[in-house]
Formats: sequence, C-alpha cells, structure tokens
Amino acid sequence: MDKTRMKVPIIQAGMAGGITTPELVAAVANKGALGTIGAGYMSASVLQKEIQQVKNLTDKPFAVNLFATNLEAFSTDTREMQMVLNQFRDELDIDRGSDSVKVYDYLEEKIYIILQENIPIVSTAFGALSSVLIDRLKEKDVTLIGMATNISEAKMLAESGYDVIVAQGFEAGGHRGTFDIRKHPDGCNIGLHVLLQEMVDEISLPVIAAGGIHTKEQIHALLSMGAAGVQLGTRFLIAKEAGTNTAYRRALMKAETEGTVITKVFSGRPARAIQNCFVKEVEKSNCPVLPFPVQNELTKDIRAAGKDFAISDMQSLWAGQGVGAICEEESLEKIMNSLTKGFSEKVPLTDE
Repeated sequence: MDKTRMKVPIIQAGMAGGITTPELVAAVANKGALGTIGAGYMSASVLQKEIQQVKNLTDKPFAVNLFATNLEAFSTDTREMQMVLNQFRDELDIDRGSDSVKVYDYLEEKIYIILQENIPIVSTAFGALSSVLIDRLKEKDVTLIGMATNISEAKMLAESGYDVIVAQGFEAGGHRGTFDIRKHPDGCNIGLHVLLQEMVDEISLPVIAAGGIHTKEQIHALLSMGAAGVQLGTRFLIAKEAGTNTAYRRALMKAETEGTVITKVFSGRPARAIQNCFVKEVEKSNCPVLPFPVQNELTKDIRAAGKDFAISDMQSLWAGQGVGAICEEESLEKIMNSLTKGFSEKVPLTDE
C-alpha cells in the first residue's frame, strides 16, 4: 500500500505500556511490514528516545500511535475506588493510594517530536485529532491512520482528513478505538467481518482489518474481502523482541479462546483482557469505575507491582480472541514467516 509504504500488508499494532520496544518495531519494519511505537502514555522525551533507537535499528519507515483524546485530568473523587484497590496494595505490600490524582497530557509535545523526527506515519485511537494538529501533520506529508469500530467513526475520520481506516472488530484485544463510550459503554461491539464489509462498501479509503487475527489463512480471507491489509497485536505479544513481561507471557500461552472478557476496571475504558483475580474482585465490589484516564492512573502502581513481582493476577493482560492459538514464544522472524509463507502464490504482497 502506497500510503503506508508497506511491502507486506501487516501492521504491528501500537500497543502502549512498553510492549512495542525499539527492537520489535524495527524487526517488523525490516520484514517489510509496518512497525508501530505505542506512544499513548509516553512523555515526549521518552518518545523521542524510542524513535531514535528504532532509527538506529532500521532504515525502513515506521509509525507512532497516539491517543487522540485529551488525557489531562484531575480528580479528588477517588476514595471509594481506592478503598477497593488498597486491598490489592496491601497484598503486594506497596503504599496505599492517594485521595486525589492528576494526569498530564503530552499530545501536542509528542506531535512536535514526531514532526521534528520526520515520522512518516501516525495512527490514532479514541477519536480524530483536532483539525489544527491534522493540518500540522499534513504539512509534513504525514500519513494518518485512524481506528474505527463502526461506520460513523470511519466516516468521521475520512472527513477529518485521515488517509487509512482500521476496521477494529469486537474480537480485538486491549482498548478498541470507540469514540463515544457514553453511547457504547462496552465499546461498539461489531464483529470484524461485518464491520470490514460495511467499511469496504462505504468508505473510499484503504481499510485495514483488525481483531482476533493470528493466521495467514485469516489474513488471506480478509484481503480477499477487500481489506488493504491487517493489523495484529496479540500475536506479537509473545515475540521475543516484545516488551511483554514473563508473567504476562505465561498467561498468554495458558489462556483459552473463551478466556478473555471486556472490562473497564484497569483503565476506565472498555478493553479486552484475560480474566484474572483483579478483574473478578473489582467487578464483584460493585464500586463505580472512574472514567479514563483517572482509573488508569489509580491502578498503575498495582499493575507495575504485578509486573515487578511476576504476578499475572495483578496485571492488565490485554489479549484478543485469538489468544487461544498462542502456545509458545517465537522470534519476530518466525511469526512473520508463519503469517506470510506461501502468500505470493495467492495474494500479491507488494505494489511493485
């Protein structure tokens, strides 16, 4: 696809939280696919460092993924939720939570870094960037990819000036890009095949398929339906180059297909994760979950401790419905070979 400069029609999803290491992004790019830095929670300085590290590992184009929504928030209405969360902190032997929380937003600073570093492709979730930021990126000929979970969102992205739309099905792991969770409290739950067909029929832009994809047979079927490419996240979590911690990797390899749930308890936004003790206990408490990004900030210390102490029950184990097919850790090269082997006989992988 010309707009994404890919030779292989596969995008590695921009998974935030340290998963998309420079090694992973560069390895994907070096295989002719599109590697993506998950910069949702990064500060501008960390993003710049990651970009420069990727550039040291590849001369191929890669993308940066951002949250289009404003992350800046302040709340003092946290006491009830903190009482629930403190039970986990006590178990982990870490400090109890504060009654107030503040979240900083670095979006404009990150856009500045992206332009300074001449990043050719930016993808976004949770809405469309402002017209001011879009114009700034377009002046530098940046290709914009937007996540959409229904046709209305796809049309909004197209009208805003985006170049490529990702049809993100209900099957996708982690946070889906649903714009309005007041209208869709659990995210817009349309399956990928129905969503893709509707977007291909009604949107003139290239459409990328995402959600539960983990085999070359699925990729072939989706391309034959009219998808310009596919986006995978969960399959790359167990790549040796990924930043996935050991306990998380074990949970992925043990999980069954029916083992994921959509929950807001970690971040305040609906996201698909492997069911664990944290999800069960917080939901059982019936304590109202605070909105994103406040809830995300409240649970951050518990999730970090779960990672440090190798306790999967205290982590947000984001995973799509294809997780049941994951059995072992693999190198990025082995994963990419399994996804593309034999494709040249069926579907062209290049525009050349």
